[in-house]
Amino acid sequence: MSARDAGFLYLERSHTQLHIGCVAILDGTLRREELIARIEERLPRLRRYGQRAMRVPFSLGHPSWEDDPEFRIEHHVSRWGLPAPGGEGELREAVARLLAQPLDRERPLWEMHLLEGLADGRTALFQKVHHCMIDGMAGAQLLETLLDPEPVPAPRGIIGLRYEPELPDARQRFARALGEELATRARGVASVWRAVTRPRAASDTMRRLRDAAFSALQLATRELPTLPWNAPLGPRRAVAFTRLPMRGVRAIRARHGGSVNDVVLAVLAGGLKRFLEAYGRDTRGLELTALVPVSLRTADQAAQLGNRISAMLVPLAVDPTSEVARLAATRAATDRLKGAGAWTGIDALLELVDGLPASLVASVGQRLSLGRLANVIATNVPGPKQTRWLCGVRALELRPLVPIADGLGLGLAVFSYDGQLHIGLAADADLVPDLEKLERSLEEAFAALLGSASGRALA
Repeated sequence: MSARDAGFLYLERSHTQLHIGCVAILDGTLRREELIARIEERLPRLRRYGQRAMRVPFSLGHPSWEDDPEFRIEHHVSRWGLPAPGGEGELREAVARLLAQPLDRERPLWEMHLLEGLADGRTALFQKVHHCMIDGMAGAQLLETLLDPEPVPAPRGIIGLRYEPELPDARQRFARALGEELATRARGVASVWRAVTRPRAASDTMRRLRDAAFSALQLATRELPTLPWNAPLGPRRAVAFTRLPMRGVRAIRARHGGSVNDVVLAVLAGGLKRFLEAYGRDTRGLELTALVPVSLRTADQAAQLGNRISAMLVPLAVDPTSEVARLAATRAATDRLKGAGAWTGIDALLELVDGLPASLVASVGQRLSLGRLANVIATNVPGPKQTRWLCGVRALELRPLVPIADGLGLGLAVFSYDGQLHIGLAADADLVPDLEKLERSLEEAFAALLGSASGRALA
């Protein structure tokens, strides 16, 4: 396991679960047996889903992925009945409870929950996977593996999952970790040799590390406004969902320019402005910061698991009074950050962490808080553009959920699917007691921005 992947295990607390979630709304019923058979058929291409994260004695190395000899798909697939009337409120409460529950560290770190009894004969499937296994792009790839582009897919043979007969014992894991640690030190020696023989490349590396050190100093010393959710988390979670039509996003971009992510961030800033003002917070001159993950995956890495991400800290334009001005400020900020390669400093820091002893990384991670970095987490992952089916049942919506952490008790995740931007909000239920109000605020901000694109009066 890389230091980047292991970091999500080290950062996890008993009250802070770092798994990624997705709620699929299915237009019909899906039997648990059908789902298990589908996973059995498709999972051989994703062997990691049958492996456990095993600790190395004395933290000499990062946890390793080992085949679970007792792996059974049915241990990871549960079936629940929603209380009547099976509306949006009942679904959100069920998902929030499941989201708050930790994954079993003694098993592969994923679960799927069939939520039956949804109104109009529909079914919800809630999937959660630990962040140490996947990032957002890898999660999208998992969905593509399980879903089909047509209602009746071509038949495939069931390969079956093959595992090692038994897990390596502590002595074997210790020996393997020692070998990996020696290999890391050898790579360090090789880096020194390259610095001597290739001074230009070494100079570029030193520049990146210098920039990383400067970024770290800025992160450690910058002042952030404190919002209600920038506090230690409790055990309860709340979730909310909405969606924005892609045709509306395209209309906004055609009129005002910018990227899809610019529109999303502007809507987030406008929604937060309305939400905070509804609770009496003065937003004049207020500048919030969003932690925005940046994918570093190349085309040939699309199907690989693990985390290949960095991040940018993006200012949220809460202060402007018009949505057009808010989008313009957002565009200017993201253009400036992209031009400066703002994610490279954090990426260089993460690369530096890869070369540190695993015991040191684990010790720091177990004490580190993300609360000083930003006010809110905001992710945006592209998904399938066309309709998908699961076991012949149409997937109407794919709603994402991002994990939250101490000091970062509010997260917004966006996933594009079938002509819609599906937005999932996750929060500490006690720090953000009315998450639906924020959901409505986001919808109002988008409606106002869309109105500006069509020439109607601005809000």
